[in-house]
Amino acid sequence: MKGRFGIITVLLVLVIVFCIRGTVFSKENDKRARENQYYAVMQDEYVKQAKQRMEEQGYGNCGVTVTWVAQSDGRREYTVLLHHRKLERLSPEEKGEVIRSLSDMEFGRGTCRFRYDTAVDFEAL
Repeated sequence: MKGRFGIITVLLVLVIVFCIRGTVFSKENDKRARENQYYAVMQDEYVKQAKQRMEEQGYGNCGVTVTWVAQSDGRREYTVLLHHRKLERLSPEEKGEVIRSLSDMEFGRGTCRFRYDTAVDFEAL
């Protein structure tokens, strides 16, 4: 009788542990989903503003591609790829000026890091 009571007790403790663990993971997933949704909105707004800024600088129809990687500590690293043929003709200093004009629109200061690069659409050549 005492053996069955011990087995039942152990099984109940395991069930309770798994329930608590599931609740904690569920809350973490909800937090991560809300955070991802927040950053998705910020990213979409950044792309719209970047395209507008590029058009104002004479790079109409400039493609702006943003990709990101989330680190385990919550920081995000964004790569912004600018697609326009004119950008390839610029000197490094001129490219730096274009990138600086976009960097003042960056979001998530302290938690996000941005890296910029340019690309040529070879199909358009």
